[in-house]
Amino acid sequence: MAKSKKIDPKSLRPGRFDEVDFSRIEGSLGSIVAPMGSEIPEELIAFLRQDELDYPGAAKKFGEDVLPALELIIEGQDENMAAKATYLAGYIGGENSAGVLKKAAEIGSSTVRLAAAFGAKQVKGKRAEEILKLSLADHDPGVLKLGLKSVNSLRLQKNFKTELDKISKVSLEKDLKDMAVKSLKKAQ
Repeated sequence: MAKSKKIDPKSLRPGRFDEVDFSRIEGSLGSIVAPMGSEIPEELIAFLRQDELDYPGAAKKFGEDVLPALELIIEGQDENMAAKATYLAGYIGGENSAGVLKKAAEIGSSTVRLAAAFGAKQVKGKRAEEILKLSLADHDPGVLKLGLKSVNSLRLQKNFKTELDKISKVSLEKDLKDMAVKSLKKAQ
């Protein structure tokens, strides 16, 4: 990999960066600027920078074509942008967003992992199970809680008996234990 080059992010515009040799940028853009040759649409960055977002509307507008750009943002250092990108990937849903959500569940901060657990509801099937397996093994109570809600929403309790049993026995959070016990009863 080429050496990182410190660049003033205010001097850059989103889009193609073939002429720039860097792996990370410090400053307000964080690492939402993609590696050499990659593209992150300017319109996507503008959307994600907003305070209040219409995720369902953006999912329809951007569609699956934006998933590779969302993955680049998730891999970056800007936690806020990564969480928003993960939520958008969840709203886009479908088979192709599953890989992006799984990556977020594996490498993200707790905020990003929360978004991945939420997004699993939109994926469904075996790919949702891959994401939820990570969520139900998470150490963050919020991620666990949202993972449990997603398991129940998708009616996958039977597929997660082992994980639910473990949560019901070892969790220090009473509400998590109660949720896991209720989910186990539904798995019978």
